[in-house]
Amino acid sequence: MLSSRIVASPERASGERFSGHESFVCRYGWLPKFYELLAHQPELIRQDEAVMVELGIGRNMVKSVRFWAQAFGLMDDHQRATPAPTPFANWLLDTKVGDDPYLEDVGSLWLLHWRLVATANLAAWEVAFFEIPEREIMGRFLRQRVERRAADLERKLSDITLRQHIDIFLNTYAPPLNPKGQTVEEALGCPLQELGLIRLTPAGDRDELIEFTRGPWRHLSATTFLRILLDYWQLRAPHDKTLTIRTLLTDFASPGLTLRLDESSLWRLLEDAAALSHGTLELADSIERRAVVLTATSVTLAKTAIDYV
Repeated sequence: MLSSRIVASPERASGERFSGHESFVCRYGWLPKFYELLAHQPELIRQDEAVMVELGIGRNMVKSVRFWAQAFGLMDDHQRATPAPTPFANWLLDTKVGDDPYLEDVGSLWLLHWRLVATANLAAWEVAFFEIPEREIMGRFLRQRVERRAADLERKLSDITLRQHIDIFLNTYAPPLNPKGQTVEEALGCPLQELGLIRLTPAGDRDELIEFTRGPWRHLSATTFLRILLDYWQLRAPHDKTLTIRTLLTDFASPGLTLRLDESSLWRLLEDAAALSHGTLELADSIERRAVVLTATSVTLAKTAIDYV
């Protein structure tokens, strides 16, 4: 199930977070190592020195790794309770029974990507995936849109904070254009770069062209798509029995927007997903409407039928 910090609601998120990542993208190896510490020694999670030693990272990275663990929906951390793994974290990363403890399957990266975009409340992510329909934009245009988001929220951001936030967003999905001076660990980048969702190209001395690539995706399986579809359903419409193709293409946090899918690609994935759903989903395809119908009693039971949380 989705983390308890995420309330299933028809209201969209506010996209009010512009910082917290401490100017570090989430790096290879961070999440499995952090999960192990969280699962077996949760009392150490708020101790910077302990996290540094256990994960082998610098002090300035400790806040960042905690940030990403929460942003990806892997950690519940409430002030009056000991930090704990979410059900999703246990399902994915448990070394004995987890689906993919070392994040070796690209499907796990798609799941993490959806949760990051749909539930982490990060401004640049929401602007880029939910508000910009263009396939290509200049970097300065993205900056203007994120600045507008801050203004709408009456947030006053420094140029450094704004630039770092946008850089972290871009480098989550694409290698930086100027990698000089990077360490070996930095050169490895973020695992989500494997998805190929964004490409960067130099555009003059002070700008860059941002290309948002689109599906169909050869490395997005029907099984992964089914899990994302049910996550979306639980988050946005847990009491609805039917979702139209238009909703799945254009709604906030929808598979169509978060996975960059057109209608034909989305429909093909829906057909394949329904076939894998153990009878919990059916498709309605007529002149009047195209939709997916939940035949299970609830989304939770549909998830249980496919051994998902």
